[in-house]
Amino acid sequence: MAELTLTELAERVGGRVEGDASRTVRGVGAIDAAGPQEVTFLANQRYEKHLAKTRAAAVLVADDYAGPASAHATLVRCPDPYLAFREAMVILHGFRRPDFEGIDERTDVHPSAKLGSNVRIGAFAVVRADVEIGDETVLYPGVYVGSGSRIGRACTLYPNVTLYDGSILHDRVTIHAGSVIGQDGFGYATHAGDDGVTRHDKIPPAGWVEIEEDVEIGACCAIDRATLGPTVIGAGTKFSNLVAIGHGTRLGRHCLLVAQAGLAGSVTAGDYCVFAGQCGVVGHVRIGDGAKIGAQAGVTNDVPAGQEMLSSPAIPLADARRSMVAFGKLPQMHAELRKLTREVAALKKRLGEAEAPGPSGEAP
Repeated sequence: MAELTLTELAERVGGRVEGDASRTVRGVGAIDAAGPQEVTFLANQRYEKHLAKTRAAAVLVADDYAGPASAHATLVRCPDPYLAFREAMVILHGFRRPDFEGIDERTDVHPSAKLGSNVRIGAFAVVRADVEIGDETVLYPGVYVGSGSRIGRACTLYPNVTLYDGSILHDRVTIHAGSVIGQDGFGYATHAGDDGVTRHDKIPPAGWVEIEEDVEIGACCAIDRATLGPTVIGAGTKFSNLVAIGHGTRLGRHCLLVAQAGLAGSVTAGDYCVFAGQCGVVGHVRIGDGAKIGAQAGVTNDVPAGQEMLSSPAIPLADARRSMVAFGKLPQMHAELRKLTREVAALKKRLGEAEAPGPSGEAP
């Protein structure tokens, strides 16, 4: 673990020290739990209440921060304190590194596979025929790489990742444990057989999955191979866990997909789209650049660029908010409706009595 003075840290994260610059830090902690040799950060005002009591050596704050000072911590002012926190994490903690070197003797690597320099492959991994693996790539124990797959430079596949045959990973792709890339898509031809029984006959997929550079896939995700051509995950896109992508879908660059999001087949999404937790998108729709699909939203139609959607079926965010406000008032509205119904009934009764014929047969 690294140890730096606040002067050194500030220089590396693009900040300036306001206070004792000679203090040293060895780690990073949360603002309400950091110790006297740790640096923390303040990027959200809701955590400002912890600043006065934090035991951290330093707090990364915005350049224009004007809130209460800390009784113990030195302030390091930064253009973007959250990004500075990220840089501090990289400097002081670094990324996870494999605890093994070289090619474990218990692996099964086909003789025709081509391995780059400094490739690491853990125990019981399987690399099939005609696979290409780039320099510095790491395959953790239990990884399976199907025949004809291509993996770029500096990729990391964590334990029990499965790449079906013909999968393509560009450089610096990270795939977490248990994810499956390139399994058969959900494609069936439904028809009535000669015996009158309706069947679902499998369509053999001839496509593949292509994951562009700097993509990170969470744990236990599944990306279907296309029926024809590729299923594409655009450069810089990040998945949380338990995300499912249907066959033939194409995601743009730098999209974010949160846990349990699911996109059906042949969806086309632009760049910088956000899919929140448990949202779903039906097949064959287009999602424009920068669109945001809210948690548990169900998208059934095309979404314009920049549009924020919520609810199921998904509607524009502003409309969804109005609907939610109205929904919260339903008990009150129901009570008022019942009251009005009684009043109208009473009024009709009085009017009916007033209009009823008198003893002579004439209305009064």
